[in-house]
Amino acid sequence: MLRMKSEPKRSGGRGRLVLDALSACLFAAAWALAGEAAAQAPQPQLAQGVLLVASQEIGDPSWAETVVLLLHHDSNGSLGVAINRPTRVKLAEIVPDLEPVEYAGSVFRGGPVGPTQLVFLVRNPPLGLLPSAPLIVDGIRASGDLSTLPRLVELGHASPEDLRFFAGHVEWAPGQLAREIADGFWTVTSGSAPRIFTPQPETLWRRLRHAGNELLVEQRSGDHAAAPLGGVDATGSDVFAPLASRSTRP
Repeated sequence: MLRMKSEPKRSGGRGRLVLDALSACLFAAAWALAGEAAAQAPQPQLAQGVLLVASQEIGDPSWAETVVLLLHHDSNGSLGVAINRPTRVKLAEIVPDLEPVEYAGSVFRGGPVGPTQLVFLVRNPPLGLLPSAPLIVDGIRASGDLSTLPRLVELGHASPEDLRFFAGHVEWAPGQLAREIADGFWTVTSGSAPRIFTPQPETLWRRLRHAGNELLVEQRSGDHAAAPLGGVDATGSDVFAPLASRSTRP
């Protein structure tokens, strides 16, 4: 009786190439499905504390790759600050008359409205120190009361991880932001302290660009250099400027 000789097993090349190609196809399909699911997922409702992520369809270069934290939203309009546009300008350059405070961070370009007005965000401020400052999200309060800064610094809130400054802000007229979202100019995603106080604000747009899925896309430092702010002096209060009749973009 004849016995079939088994084919000797071959190591190497072709089998591994097939497996590698199959793995690559499966990974690409999974990535596409994840992106599709993110696009189809319901966006958070427009409300104080959400993030607005500019889409690639926005068209205006001045808005490109912008992430805005919404500080106020109601029937009278909307107001926010761009949180991913750091500059090279230090706080002391903007408010030289302010009592000296030791703050290592730079000022962000918050928007074109009220460019001489500073707004700051502080994470978990001491109880009672900012009683009139609105709670935005995740223990973060927004204020323009610069007289509280020495006390904030004294109590340990002197790090950019807890305190950030913004020159100017962004405004939309009643109903305008909703229309821009409907037109596909913005994606709405949840705000959180780790996102708002990210140590890499220059890469935040890239990490949030897929409708709320924060992708771990890193970028070499220097790819987006911080921009100079220009000669800005600032005064502040807890009352933001009245909403304009139309939106003004950063």
